[in-house]
Amino acid sequence: MDKHFGMDLAAHAGMFRIVGIVRDAKYTQPSEPVRPMFFLPLAQHAHYSEQIMQKVDLRSHFIGSVLLVTRNSPGTLEPVLRNIFAEVDPNLTITGVHTMTQQVEMRFDQQRAVASLAALFGIVALILAGVGLYGLTAYTVVQRTNEIGVRMALGADRTTVIRFVLRDAFTRVAIGLLIGTPLAIGAGRLIASQLYGVASWDPVALFVAVMSLGACASVAAIIPANRAASMTPMNALRVE
Repeated sequence: MDKHFGMDLAAHAGMFRIVGIVRDAKYTQPSEPVRPMFFLPLAQHAHYSEQIMQKVDLRSHFIGSVLLVTRNSPGTLEPVLRNIFAEVDPNLTITGVHTMTQQVEMRFDQQRAVASLAALFGIVALILAGVGLYGLTAYTVVQRTNEIGVRMALGADRTTVIRFVLRDAFTRVAIGLLIGTPLAIGAGRLIASQLYGVASWDPVALFVAVMSLGACASVAAIIPANRAASMTPMNALRVE
């Protein structure tokens, strides 16, 4: 390409010649935007008059890792690699051999910990929602005991009473879902910009969350509903 560039100072503008361009790649945190980067041959060193620039050049040639494209397993490759590196330089030390998948996973230990903590908070929130719905439904049943007694005296059977209580409970759940679902989608867009590999729109996760809340609401509402249906009309009418 016969184009030149350099680092920082105008005096270094023609130090390196561009011989090719590669696609964008992320070498630190995948959640961060792509940063400008260039590659140099390992044996090529630049000579700077500035001491700090010379230190940068030396540190940039430190071999921190080696990438191999192979179909063999890491367990098979490790002894072979150790022998090869020992033949090249006995002072070279291999600290570990990992697949690319393992290497990527190690970069996200903190994110996985945060995700696990968020999942734990979600489970706690679901339990609290179920307990709250149970308490509210039980209180509503007590407040409407006379009404339930009148309905049973007029011919309402056990199934009708249970359906009546569940309908009242699930009306509250439906209102909560109508308000909470758009907020959850908006929060998903915010989280997707902060965490790698998290989609802003995940219908499967949203469906599982809604079904889990529905199942929790069913368990929380069926207990007071069954209790209300077990009362006799005479006892229900006597409750103040």
